[in-house]
Amino acid sequence: MMNWYQKNIVPRLLNSEMGSKELEEIRRVVLASACGIVLEIGVGPGYNLPLYKNISKLYALEPSKELTDIAKTRANTLLFPVEFLNTGAENISLPQHSVDTVVSTWTLCSVSDPKKVLQEIKRVLRPEGNFIFVDHGASPNFALRAIQTGLTSVTKYFTGNCHYDRKLEELIREAGFIIKKIEHPHEQFKPLIYNYQGVATLS
Repeated sequence: MMNWYQKNIVPRLLNSEMGSKELEEIRRVVLASACGIVLEIGVGPGYNLPLYKNISKLYALEPSKELTDIAKTRANTLLFPVEFLNTGAENISLPQHSVDTVVSTWTLCSVSDPKKVLQEIKRVLRPEGNFIFVDHGASPNFALRAIQTGLTSVTKYFTGNCHYDRKLEELIREAGFIIKKIEHPHEQFKPLIYNYQGVATLS
């Protein structure tokens, strides 16, 4: 029953929930600096695709076939080539140092092994490249973080493994990245959501 839910219901929920105007504005800001050959992990239903402006190619990684099928409908009119990779970000099927930019929007919160994913991002990113991210994670407020953890223990089974309480900045730094910029955009009417938005490099 749970496998059926993850395969059939979660993609529809994500397609509905992630397409808001509020999130689109955040996407537009973070994607403005993407350039060259880009890898996006967790493309989902493809809401980022029409917002890329200065890229030469996109590798669109998404393990869900159902979400990939939705994303492909948003890739039909793009002016740059898109290659879909139907795999998880824990094992990226690209050579070392092969991309200029890696993009992750609301993906690190749901991957099964964020540490391994970040090491894979390091592997494929060129030394001078940028890792652009926006995600929700652990609040610095102890009481709020405790609520996030309690909520995650229940909701992760119904939201595609989304964790509200991951310490994303800490995970990114521990992976060996240097965070050049980080902000925490607020989402209206979502007091339990604490966003991390920034750019990290390898040097």
